[in-house]
Amino acid sequence: MSTELLKEALDFDLLADVFVTESISASPAELHGQLCGYLASGVGLPLEDWLSMVVEFCDIEGWKEEASRNAIVELYTSTLTLFQNGEYALVPAIADEDSPLSERGVTLAQWSHGFLAGYGLSGKKENLSEETVQVLRDFANVSAMQAEMQDLEDNNDNEADLTELVEYARLSALLLYSEHHDVQLDAEQKNRNQVH
Repeated sequence: MSTELLKEALDFDLLADVFVTESISASPAELHGQLCGYLASGVGLPLEDWLSMVVEFCDIEGWKEEASRNAIVELYTSTLTLFQNGEYALVPAIADEDSPLSERGVTLAQWSHGFLAGYGLSGKKENLSEETVQVLRDFANVSAMQAEMQDLEDNNDNEADLTELVEYARLSALLLYSEHHDVQLDAEQKNRNQVH
């Protein structure tokens, strides 16, 4: 599957629609952050365990619509594939560039909060590298900025700062994942690298 198709499963609006359909009041960004944090910790997360975590996180009995469950399965498989394929294309599932800066900032803070929660749920707390400790500390700082993000005004300086923060979060998640896993280039990527 192409990287662009994989990234479509991480679309914030698509996930938000699932949450509306399922009457879930939690944040889709926080849910994706939790998945990324758990996977980046280096602890395995089978699909069925993830689905149980989602039901608990969302405080639901089960899925009203099969399509909702399918979207959550796609979120898992696409996120895992984007972590593994060596293209460094993983993106946080946050409000997109068409949304107000404040909404993008709030969803980034929620994603960061979820990342910390996922990392914590994995039980990985010993022998953390200095880089990991620093990244987790930085995510805690971003998570704590949710109220400030709500007041973020749309201007070029704030846009540039937020873009930088999103990129930092994205690359940090990939860095932590690659600390614990051999990131494998898929066949298409390997061929592309050999051509150059």
